[in-house]
Amino acid sequence: MSQTRREVLRHGLLGAGWVGLRAVATGLPIGLLLDPQRAEALATSSSPKARFLVLSLSTCGDPLNANVPGSYSVADIVHPSDPRLAATTLSIAGRKHQGARTWQQLGQKLLDRTVFFHHATLKTSHPSLPELLRVSGELESAPMLFAKELGPKLQTVSAEPLLIGVDEVVTVGNRRLGSVRPTELRDALLGPGSPLPQLTSLREETLQRLTYLRKRTGSAAIGRVLDAQALSAKQAAQLGERLLADLRAIRSDQADGQVLAAAVAARLGMSPVLAIHIPFGGDNHFDSGLVKEAEETSSGVGHIANLWSKLGSYGMADRVCFAHFSVFGRTLRRYGMQGRDHWPLHNAAILQGAPFRGGVVGGLIAQEGDYGAVAIDSKTGQGQQAGDIAIADGQKSLLRTLGEGLGIGAQVLTAQLPDSKAVRSALI
Repeated sequence: MSQTRREVLRHGLLGAGWVGLRAVATGLPIGLLLDPQRAEALATSSSPKARFLVLSLSTCGDPLNANVPGSYSVADIVHPSDPRLAATTLSIAGRKHQGARTWQQLGQKLLDRTVFFHHATLKTSHPSLPELLRVSGELESAPMLFAKELGPKLQTVSAEPLLIGVDEVVTVGNRRLGSVRPTELRDALLGPGSPLPQLTSLREETLQRLTYLRKRTGSAAIGRVLDAQALSAKQAAQLGERLLADLRAIRSDQADGQVLAAAVAARLGMSPVLAIHIPFGGDNHFDSGLVKEAEETSSGVGHIANLWSKLGSYGMADRVCFAHFSVFGRTLRRYGMQGRDHWPLHNAAILQGAPFRGGVVGGLIAQEGDYGAVAIDSKTGQGQQAGDIAIADGQKSLLRTLGEGLGIGAQVLTAQLPDSKAVRSALI
């Protein structure tokens, strides 16, 4: 990577003057470093409900919907013969569900915070993902809306989504957001001139500046923020070592590298919304025996488990949500000798994190020789034909439920997703 490209990435990802790294090194909010005179306001304006979002997007139309809890309750739904996808009883938030054995990789604590959301996108075209992410107003895109609302609350360097190694489209107006590869992020942060390897020195320099400013101005508010939030030298050193180790472990631009990069980017406060792509079988028309489906579903769950392990090591497990959205699902009952077809009538999304109560939202009903999603009761989350969330409104309900979990205000969500309803049983 050229020096110019590296510097552009650093400036964009970490802010002018390394403000992002300075915030991490000291534990202090970016707003204080940019404008110390705002110390009083920053000390009283915390947003404990606001959370980062790691969002896995797929334009492939994965067969994930065939292998999640809720899709094992009907005998003639076809699953791969791989033992990792065999039906197993899973306990999720105190309730028993049949699902693929591979979900046990998540562990009980995470399963209890995992929502398997059955809905229908009513799409069969791969390029339809931006339409499914659309909200009202000038921002047009749910990831953009979430980032704009969460950025000031989380004190991130950028208030736009950061796409990490993904080709999936996220737009603002007529502009398509660009993507940074995990290996580019690694090289920018580890390359010559980066202060990340000397995080403790950056901490000392930054704290000295703020201490001098506090004495010169007599600002008691700066002192209170320093006393309450500043990391110790030992904490900064340990954090720096962990960040360096994870960055050095990025060896590809595939899902394994994207997961590591997203965890690092969240800890560095680069953006409130980090978009990646975790495959769950992909466009598997020609997946004979559903071999690829089994392999990628199992590895996909493993990538999710690794993401949460890394977030936990950074103390971020309660500050981040994860979601996986795909443009459409795949046929459940019918598939040829080669694989599965596009299926607009049933899909499955995943919501995870501290604000969510794990379980299965929605359900299945026989449709057109296969199975489709049914309407949802917004209070209980159960799939029933008389549910007050119509099939056509399932995608809006999914976005609304995620938005509330992230800490987006009800007034904003109502304006941007009119007539949408969150599934109350999926939220703590």
